[in-house]
Amino acid sequence: MTFSEKLIQLRKQSNLSQEGLAEKLNVSRQSISRWEMGSAMPDANNLMLLSKLFGISTDYLLNENYVSDNDIPKVREIRNDNTKIILYFLLVLEVMTLILQFMTVVILENIFFSLLSFIPFICVIAGFEFGYQKKKDLNNKTTALFRKRLYTISAWFGTYFPARLSVTVFSHISGIFDPKTSSKIVFECIVLTIYICSAMLMTLSIEKNHITKNKGD
Repeated sequence: MTFSEKLIQLRKQSNLSQEGLAEKLNVSRQSISRWEMGSAMPDANNLMLLSKLFGISTDYLLNENYVSDNDIPKVREIRNDNTKIILYFLLVLEVMTLILQFMTVVILENIFFSLLSFIPFICVIAGFEFGYQKKKDLNNKTTALFRKRLYTISAWFGTYFPARLSVTVFSHISGIFDPKTSSKIVFECIVLTIYICSAMLMTLSIEKNHITKNKGD
């Protein structure tokens, strides 16, 4: 988009008339009109004022190839680095909860504490989703891709111990496939089968949701 097209779009998104924008910049309405018609350009001072008013960069205003601030190379690089840091941090939290789940589900084999050990993992996902939904740029493809990756990894990280606990509880109640009374190999194979099937189904669901959202955008 050209500068004039971007200015018109930004002004309308902010529910400002040409007169209203002119008052905020302390210029005449005719100046705004000329900028939007493309017959004139604002000086450096007015460009800075427009940048602060609309919360965008002057690079975005002046470069026709930039659709948003995300297209500016330096900004994109910084945001990508921040995205990686956040992803690594969340994955570290998930690994810590997996260690806790291993201790309660496999070593202690305590159903109550096992259920409690799932709460931190759920809180990590719920906290991320809450922050994601609160963000204003939900249509940002980078953010959507980050969300997809996190949920896909979490599906494979977080499904095994719930699957194992479910099979353990079922075995104790029914007496079927109980590792204490039957082959432990059979028990582990059943757990592994349920885990893989559950994780794959969740992954397919996440992928489908991601594709559907992108088509909707």
